[in-house]
Amino acid sequence: MKGLIVSVEDNATDSALMSRIFDKEMPLVEVRFIDDSLEALSWFKAYDDVSRIPDLILLDIKMPRLNGLDLLKEIRKIELFKYAPIVMMSSSDQISDKDKAYLNGANSYLEKPKNYAELKERIPVIAKYWLTLNK
Repeated sequence: MKGLIVSVEDNATDSALMSRIFDKEMPLVEVRFIDDSLEALSWFKAYDDVSRIPDLILLDIKMPRLNGLDLLKEIRKIELFKYAPIVMMSSSDQISDKDKAYLNGANSYLEKPKNYAELKERIPVIAKYWLTLNK
């Protein structure tokens, strides 16, 4: 499986664990990790490679400076990313967060796994679905 995934996650431990999983389970998938939501917004606004739009964008919700829901709204305003698959990943299980995510254009909302074993199980499934099955 090949593809490009952009992950916006402010928790360094979560990013390191996801990086390890991608490296071991999906070595042909390129993953761009961005640890700051405002930096991510700048990256999305500056991105202009129309031949290589990310196959999947993973967004954390609880981030300082600009939360993931507001970042989602801003990304959806960018023409290149209007229809890019965006999956919100958060430790929040609040219905209001889920509703806001879907209302603002998220394609999916997933609670973050509680441990590495669950994360290792879910990340490949999420990637496989968005990179191969949902075309």
